[in-house]
Amino acid sequence: MNYDARTNTSEAERTAFVQWLTEQTVAELQAARDNESAIHTAVKNYVKHALDAHLPFEEIEELLGINEPCIMDLAELSESDEEAVVDAFEDLCNA
Repeated sequence: MNYDARTNTSEAERTAFVQWLTEQTVAELQAARDNESAIHTAVKNYVKHALDAHLPFEEIEELLGINEPCIMDLAELSESDEEAVVDAFEDLCNA
């Protein structure tokens, strides 16, 4: 789904994009259970879509693991898989 926060001021379209991104990422993370490499790829895809849409970094971070319900909660990951998500996100942000 294409969305650009810089040029699109429609709250409905923003909400639809965030919902799509959340559902997409939850599905990828659920499919990646117990596979750190696949988890890293799912997080990378999430970050890429969010950055391509020009979402603010704080929102990207909150959607992944701070907001309730966050993507990690919705994916119902194990503790070790949640740690892999956090590690992958930090790796991508510090690259």
